[in-house]
Amino acid sequence: MKSTESPERSLTEDDITKLVQLFYARVRRDPTLSPVFIGKIGETDSSWAVHSKHIEDFWSSVLLKTKRFTGNPMLKHIALPGITPHHFKLWLEIFELTADETLIDAHAHEVKAMAHRIAQSLQMGLAFHHERSGQSPHPFTDYSVISRPR
Repeated sequence: MKSTESPERSLTEDDITKLVQLFYARVRRDPTLSPVFIGKIGETDSSWAVHSKHIEDFWSSVLLKTKRFTGNPMLKHIALPGITPHHFKLWLEIFELTADETLIDAHAHEVKAMAHRIAQSLQMGLAFHHERSGQSPHPFTDYSVISRPR
């Protein structure tokens, strides 16, 4: 349920945990996204819990500047076979819905804006990777950064 707290309240670790937990509960039920995640994470509750905690660390680092996250999101996404812009679109839809339901408006707006920037950056990186690997055409043509005509 959406919080009615004052917008002056700072975003907290608890907010991030609630967002990530509900988001991944929804992803696990999504017929398009779930197979992508299961292919890398696995199907057990414990494997999803480990992944969720890692992503909580990511969002904590991004939003609260905690520097807890370790890893390379671009390399993780490059390693996902068959990922397309449609996957990012669905991911963003579920993420936005979850942010709107779990965070106060000001925090939801901030988190959704950051999610869009991250999704765009990842897609641009995937376009660059496909082009550098000689994979053309590829599903990220709209995000091409090296072969786009001037």
